Amino acid sequence: MAKLEVLYNDDCPICRREINHYAGLSGDDVTFVKITEQSAADWGLTEEQAAKQIHARSDGNVTVGVDAFVSVWQRLPYYRSLSLIVGWRPIRYITDIVYRNVLAPLLFAMHKRRQRRQVNSPR
Repeated sequence: MAKLEVLYNDDCPICRREINHYAGLSGDDVTFVKITEQSAADWGLTEEQAAKQIHARSDGNVTVGVDAFVSVWQRLPYYRSLSLIVGWRPIRYITDIVYRNVLAPLLFAMHKRRQRRQVNSPR
């Protein structure tokens, strides 16, 4: 199985905590890449596009959102069963709708709010 790269938003405390947890379980099979202007460009994305959802790629194949999570979970002990459950088409369909329409937009809105506070905060 080819190595998996995961592009994630390190500025998001929820995302960072989850990725740190995965990194502790993944060994050398998964590389976690923080979103920067350069790393996003390497994936053909802007920083904003990259921050809207989690992205994963292996052998040039990019997955986004729930499919990216399933790609990660397939490689982690304790999460392989979850990848099978969420990867099952009816459940994947529902989780994808929830992630794309509720969770990802909520996390992205929180990210944008944090960015605005950082810009507007006195130094």
